[in-house]
Amino acid sequence: MANAHLDTAFVDKAIKFAVDAHANTERRGKGFPYVIHVLEAMEIVATITPDPELLAAAALHDTVEDTDVSFEDIRREFGEKVANLVASESDTPVAGSSEQDSWRARKQAAIDRLAAAPYEAKIVALGDKLSNMRAICRDYNRIGNKLWGIFHAPGGMADHEWHYRGLAESLCELAGTDAYSEFCAKIEEVFGREKPELIDMDDYEQSGEGFTATSYFSKTGDKMIKLYTDYVSSTEPEKELKLAKSVKKLGVRTPEVYRLVTDGKRIGVEFERIRDKKSYARAISDEPERMEEYTKAFAVLCRQLHSTACNTADFLPISARFINATNNSARLSLAQKGKVIKYIHGIKPESTCTHGDMQIGNAIMANGVSYWIDLAGFSYGNPLFDLGMLAFVMTIESDEVAQNLYHLSCSQLARVWDIFLKEYYGPDADIEKAKEDIAPVVALYMIDFCNRSEPVPGMMEYINKYFPDND
Repeated sequence: MANAHLDTAFVDKAIKFAVDAHANTERRGKGFPYVIHVLEAMEIVATITPDPELLAAAALHDTVEDTDVSFEDIRREFGEKVANLVASESDTPVAGSSEQDSWRARKQAAIDRLAAAPYEAKIVALGDKLSNMRAICRDYNRIGNKLWGIFHAPGGMADHEWHYRGLAESLCELAGTDAYSEFCAKIEEVFGREKPELIDMDDYEQSGEGFTATSYFSKTGDKMIKLYTDYVSSTEPEKELKLAKSVKKLGVRTPEVYRLVTDGKRIGVEFERIRDKKSYARAISDEPERMEEYTKAFAVLCRQLHSTACNTADFLPISARFINATNNSARLSLAQKGKVIKYIHGIKPESTCTHGDMQIGNAIMANGVSYWIDLAGFSYGNPLFDLGMLAFVMTIESDEVAQNLYHLSCSQLARVWDIFLKEYYGPDADIEKAKEDIAPVVALYMIDFCNRSEPVPGMMEYINKYFPDND
């Protein structure tokens, strides 16, 4: 079958222009013509968009920086949009400094420029950066650390790791594309998993404590850290860091997230400190007379989250968590596992956001603005899963545990739960029916809990009630 007709005149013109501009130029240290790189960048861009102006910009992205071509030449030949896209990809020289001395300043400026760039400019940039990263990966596998001497970066491998991780963060809006996934995979192949930075705990003071992590405020007042307890896998803070960055892209309000940190033993995540913040749990505890007001506001926040479309390429379905927990359980019989998984598959799939640990300690407020925190379990799926988590904590039967975690008594938690359900489902809803629907989901959280820790008294009895060990 003949190929379909496609008008390629504009892209062909850009390719010829790039070939002429880069004529007789070698790709540094590669032994092949420079233009091979720009053609590969074009091919990568084409996996995301067929837009001829973006393809042309990919072909031309190095012409101004590396040849005698000017922005005015690009503008005259290819128009304002292509010229602006090429400008967004061009380093700005630092007057009076050598390439080596100005390297970090130029790369930081490029990272900052890309972070603020329009989506289309990021597509063009990804074509260039992935092509570069592919070459780095190939050469690193071939010659190892000798590779870094080819470049101008004064700090060698460490500088390149800093640079490419910064680029990945700036381009994270493209997460979900095959090109971005490959880019991140190549970074990890060369530089390894992101390493936590050692911090001095004398610079911090404890601000809170939960079941799996302890939080601290920096004494400078602008940061907070969350350090996970020893028994939590190091993958949890790594996952929370990545997910928190992806969550912000959805428009879900959450504090800024910065880096992985460690005190030498525990690993955690550094966040923006929200000043004068209170969790909904603390607010209800401090002002019990406003319990209804705060609880209703929390219910509205949860409804908003559950009506927010999730990027399913960035997140896992929440159901997968409980299927894995069930399959990995050492306390469930084979018959019970079959019943649990059948139940999970029977819950209607959804593609809206779920928090994964939705409870009144994981939403905070400050100056009339609410934020979601503790995002390691963020996912998508039926809101019923999140409601199961909330029921799990709202029906705690130990006042000591309730006070320790939420600063409230068991009776207060039960009252909050009733207020929440009426607000979340609406005044005409059958609340008792809602509780019946949610109850088996609580058992899923108990199964997950028992995989991480010894079961609390009564927990296995609850699980067996909904998923009995019989045929």
